[in-house]
Amino acid sequence: MTGGLADVTFLGTGSAVPSARRWLPSILVRLRGEYLLLDCGEGAQYRVLRAGLRVNKLAAVLVTHLHGDHVYGLPGLLESLGMWGRSRCLEVWGPRGLKEYLEAALARGEVEYPLKIGEVEPGVVLSREGYEVVAVPVEHKVEAYAYVIVERDLPGKFNERKAEELGIPPSPLRRMLIQGLPIKLPDGRIVTPQDVVGPPRKGLKIVYSGDTMPCEALVEAASRADLLIHDATFASEHEEEAEASGHSTAAEAAECAAKARVKLLFLFHYSNRYSDLSGLLVEARKIFRRSYLSEDLLRITLRRWGTDSLMVSLSKLGG
Repeated sequence: MTGGLADVTFLGTGSAVPSARRWLPSILVRLRGEYLLLDCGEGAQYRVLRAGLRVNKLAAVLVTHLHGDHVYGLPGLLESLGMWGRSRCLEVWGPRGLKEYLEAALARGEVEYPLKIGEVEPGVVLSREGYEVVAVPVEHKVEAYAYVIVERDLPGKFNERKAEELGIPPSPLRRMLIQGLPIKLPDGRIVTPQDVVGPPRKGLKIVYSGDTMPCEALVEAASRADLLIHDATFASEHEEEAEASGHSTAAEAAECAAKARVKLLFLFHYSNRYSDLSGLLVEARKIFRRSYLSEDLLRITLRRWGTDSLMVSLSKLGG
């Protein structure tokens, strides 16, 4: 997969109380040819393959906190990955206590591929050639983190026509220019990258809050993100319940998006009491008009267009 392109698939969008309408929280992100799984509620193992997961391309599972609706699906998924042919090491990251939990759940030793279980601290959790993932503490009833996925900036577009006009043949010379290096042609002319390569393209930035109350640290971390996925468990009429349980209302999610000046907000983690989510969307859009509802098996495709513009398409997977 080329840079500046990502798929975000909602495997489950509900909260702790089971619902016939929504599965438990889990999101699959595909970026730079790899997959990241954000939280793993029960049933996630049934939906990752429907979402197109290539088993050995899963780079990491990132757990926001240890409440059951976000983690109880993980032991089953880890065992299923082995049955599906997983061979490479898988990284699993989450708050303190995750390692103890998984070691107990997997004590029978049925996971035969290498497994690296790490406990998160604020800062960079994963650093890959094409992107990094940063953990940001948020405010919930237990230790909890948001995850910020930041794609590294991309080279500018190479101008083939200009290169031909300057007499630069298809050769390693063009590759050097794309990499930001000046070249010297056989006739002695110096060509700089600026002569044939457009300005760098900004990498994508995707932020997932997990469960959280309104949190200034999250506002700062989400600054100018392309996509913010934010806890919107309750409507504003249940604001006191949201505060008591360490969650946010749809309006509070929208306030975070507005302060952070993100491009898109998708509401997430709905209370089971809401069969109709339109009220949550209405209250969010009063504050931040580019607010949308996540749905189970909804896929968002983000594509960088030009240096900083964003193209977005939505599709719905069956089953």
